[in-house]
Amino acid sequence: MSSPRLRKQFEILFEHFSGQDADTQLDDVTGILFCTRRNARIVLNKLEEEGWIEWHPAAGRGKLSKLIFKQNRNDVSETLARRYLEEGRIGHALNVLDKDANRLSSVIQSYLGVSQSDGKQVIRLPYYRPLSMLNPAKPMRRSEIHIARQVFSGLTKFDENDELQPDLAHHWQQVRDTQWRFYIRPGVRFHNGELLKLEHVVSSIESLKTKNLFRHLERVDTPSPWVIDVYFAQPDHRAPQLFAENAAKVLPPESMRGEDFDRYPIGTGPYSVTTNNDKRLILTAFDGYFGYRPLLDTVEVWVVDEVHSSLVFPSLADPIAGARSDIQDGIDLDPGCTYLLLNRVSGIAQHDAWARYLSRRLNSLDIFRMLKETTIKELGIVPAHGIKPGWYHQPLSSDESAENKAEHELDREIRIAYYSEHPTFPEISQAIDTLLKQDGIRAKFIRYGVESPSHEEVDIWIRPMGIASNREDALAGWLLDYSDIEKMARGDDFSDWSDLVTAWRSQAHVKFPAQEIGKQLVQGYQVIPLFHCWLGISKDHCGSLQNAKCNALGWFDFSKVWVKPDNLEVSE
Repeated sequence: MSSPRLRKQFEILFEHFSGQDADTQLDDVTGILFCTRRNARIVLNKLEEEGWIEWHPAAGRGKLSKLIFKQNRNDVSETLARRYLEEGRIGHALNVLDKDANRLSSVIQSYLGVSQSDGKQVIRLPYYRPLSMLNPAKPMRRSEIHIARQVFSGLTKFDENDELQPDLAHHWQQVRDTQWRFYIRPGVRFHNGELLKLEHVVSSIESLKTKNLFRHLERVDTPSPWVIDVYFAQPDHRAPQLFAENAAKVLPPESMRGEDFDRYPIGTGPYSVTTNNDKRLILTAFDGYFGYRPLLDTVEVWVVDEVHSSLVFPSLADPIAGARSDIQDGIDLDPGCTYLLLNRVSGIAQHDAWARYLSRRLNSLDIFRMLKETTIKELGIVPAHGIKPGWYHQPLSSDESAENKAEHELDREIRIAYYSEHPTFPEISQAIDTLLKQDGIRAKFIRYGVESPSHEEVDIWIRPMGIASNREDALAGWLLDYSDIEKMARGDDFSDWSDLVTAWRSQAHVKFPAQEIGKQLVQGYQVIPLFHCWLGISKDHCGSLQNAKCNALGWFDFSKVWVKPDNLEVSE
């Protein structure tokens, strides 16, 4: 890549000749650049290789050579900025653009987005961190869940309207209260070309027994080729919905997985992972996909520092927090919230007085008031009054004198953990620290990356819900398996919440008890809801991208979108 020094040498020549093509001699160039004849030749050759100039040396002493400028200073700066963006070095890109944020924004928008390359449709999206954990068998964050849904298939899936659809299973039926039969598609292939076998499906389902949501799973039989029977220890009328969970994706056998399977997974979904490092993730349409082959050939997610998680191009650039009428079509609140999870087992909140105090003191409105206005606008944050938008669940009224007494009797610091790379968690932690200091309480913050601390070391976690669907029954998997509430809740409390899910699952025509679960989590001082945020794609920002409908994860289904060519004439 061209160096900043080479760019500076170009600018010196450009300014000396006022950007005009010139007849000159090599000796003149050496004087302008303050270098030897040999170095001058090297510089001119490099500038020509970059396509910035043309140099036509004249034969014979005293003859004038021809210097032609192919680009101006701005062109060169923006070319270098694009190269730095490819490396995720937005600071360097800003420097070569003379720290002009408006020019940088223009370069980003022109480089990212939709393009055509060799007849293929490509979209480039910026993101603020690498997407390194794509293994559905392990805990995943919201954006990784979205990518995994593009790479893997399950027995069933939810579409963009949260309607249950066939996936690897093309049909299913309930044989009895404790038995479901699924008919599996033949001829399905993994991204490496290997055929999906029935035993792969069976082993993937059997592995779900370790999950609370599937703990009642008893066994899986294969009564006929491409047919599986799933037996449960308890009545289950919701199995097709449960098998659409991210954790229930069908994975290849261990023998087919490489050491870097977390970054480079092999699935049967519409896209395969062809590149995944700290600078970019590249998804390529899988020609052997058993469904409709994606129209978008390549999806590139570029890791660009200083870009917030809400910036998914094309997206809403400046959401107005709290002003729903100002939000464009296609933008909606996320189906969960950012929340505080209290350790009611071994943390300070095991004492009821402290749990009540924390729920009152660290409420969403007080923390919201302390956030920066730019953060609120850029991420579209609104205070949460329940774990889902539109819910209003508040802690039960408490005896403040008892809380204050507990504060003075228990002289210890409060340990608060959060994921260090999240764009808002550091600022939320600062607000919490300020509020606790007002009451003379010390806070110790534990910032973690890939490896999270043990639960015994933490009193409060700052967490995102990251549920993958707007359906209320999506809370079941989050509550039982993805939230870590089991490890942080009192045994009787978690059993009661689990029983609510079991009762719903065992009856065919009962609404999922979402409101009751949300109410008990808040009133039981287990969870403190903090914020919802606007997610999605504004139709005004989609340009030529068609069918880019936002899902509950704030992204759009890559396999369903396509690029409409501009300026096509319609003949009459």
